[in-house]
Amino acid sequence: MRNRLRLSSGLILFAFVLGHFINHALGIISLDVMDAAREIFIDPWRTAPGTVILIGAFVVHTVIALWALWDRRELKRPVWEWAQLVLGLSAPLFLTAHVLATRGLTETTYFESSYFTVMIALWVGSPLRGFLQAIALVIVWAHSIIGLHTWLRIKPGYERFQPYGFAVAIALPVLALAGYVAAGMEVVARAQTPGWTAAISEQAGFETGMADWVYGGEARVQIFFVILVLAIVAGRVGMAAYRRKYKTAALHYSPGDALIELRPGATLLESIRASNIPHASVCGGRGRCSTCRVRVNKGLEHLAPPDEMESKVLARVTSSPSVRLACQIRPNQHVDVTAMVRPDAGPSEARKRPSVGQGQELDAVFLFVDLRGSTKLSEDRLPFDVVFVLNQFFAELSLALEETNGHYAQFNGDGLMAIYGMNSNTEHAAADSVRGALAMLKRIEALSARLSDELSEPLRIGVGLHAGEAIVGSMGPPASPIVSALGDNVNIAARLESQTKELGVPLVVSSIVAERSGFDFSAFDRHTIQVKGRDRSVDVFAVNQPETLSQ
Repeated sequence: MRNRLRLSSGLILFAFVLGHFINHALGIISLDVMDAAREIFIDPWRTAPGTVILIGAFVVHTVIALWALWDRRELKRPVWEWAQLVLGLSAPLFLTAHVLATRGLTETTYFESSYFTVMIALWVGSPLRGFLQAIALVIVWAHSIIGLHTWLRIKPGYERFQPYGFAVAIALPVLALAGYVAAGMEVVARAQTPGWTAAISEQAGFETGMADWVYGGEARVQIFFVILVLAIVAGRVGMAAYRRKYKTAALHYSPGDALIELRPGATLLESIRASNIPHASVCGGRGRCSTCRVRVNKGLEHLAPPDEMESKVLARVTSSPSVRLACQIRPNQHVDVTAMVRPDAGPSEARKRPSVGQGQELDAVFLFVDLRGSTKLSEDRLPFDVVFVLNQFFAELSLALEETNGHYAQFNGDGLMAIYGMNSNTEHAAADSVRGALAMLKRIEALSARLSDELSEPLRIGVGLHAGEAIVGSMGPPASPIVSALGDNVNIAARLESQTKELGVPLVVSSIVAERSGFDFSAFDRHTIQVKGRDRSVDVFAVNQPETLSQ
């Protein structure tokens, strides 16, 4: 909710600033044109609805900015975040007098503000204030553009629009400053005419005491605002020190296997940054993108459930409850997490659903196959002969995977791991994996027949199948990575492959794969096995005659 209010109020204020800048730019033509255009760009904001909307947006945006300052547990932030915060907090200091003169006097007295009265006050009455007003113009625009860019850069199509937007972002303030200076010089020239300044002031209803009211009010507002900001910072520092003294929860962060201190009350992202660990966050920790997401390996039960905004963002990339946004969770107990996006991720990663190569949670089927008696195969044979047989063996397994939509993930010398479901739903993946296992068994049987003269006994394999969620992505050395998988369900599949030896069958299939595949396993024995490292057991089917399987 807070981020939505920040965005909505910011866009309202940006619309107001944009109209102001366009109006300023018309000063290049003349002061009269500049003042006449107020009816289009300024006066709508002076109506009752416009005033309520504008003041409401300003109050909401300011309160949220101060709240964000209070909410910051650590000072380590990207430069652009600090720039936006400092510019936003300094804007009221520069604009207080301008707001009091143009709106305060107008609403409380008979004074009627116009571009003529404003330019006289800034260019004739106090040129220093005129210079400070130009600085305020740059400050407000820079703050607005940083916020607008941060919001838009995760939107589809922004990359194509960005060069044009950048040109406008540079050209418009330049034109506004040029119009401001041109109008100011025109006012200075007209002020040389005796009585002109006095006539404008009298026509607007200006009285001598009004200037004292504006400047006195400016001083009080500036002092109050500075004290408020300093009090928030001091309170934040003091509370952080108190919490740090009495709470010492730790964070185990991967990759890098780092053990760091959790900052009390801070978001996970703030604690990571405070420890000088690079971590992706394209939107600046506002919960608008998913680049800061992490997989919570331990401690998930101690975290508050995701709110509506976080749930909406996560729904675009995963369905796993163990994946959370680092910028939205505030762990206060020990937690173990793994970053899921590389630290240098850019806006493009925030605008698209991650590919398997980048790493993601995937509900898939994992197949492990191992060659039985590989040690005996190498006895009394030349190395060349052993490699020849193994190459033939892996060639047949590879063809079986190609025929059944399987993905080769890795091999261990006399066996391999495959993934089914990288481009299909779970039912198709399960059915394909069973067909893949049957194709492997059939092909290895045919290979044994072809090599019967060279083999002392037929080649035999054991195949294990299991399904579930795992982390799938590109892994390994940078020069030669492969798409593989890791996780509890992968380990179970490997364990089922080893169970083929103990159960004396060529194929062991977990009940979840059997149910999803559509194959009839009712004719085979069902077993409950205990997998090392798991509290729960796994139900499996021991398939002793794979050729009899049917859908």
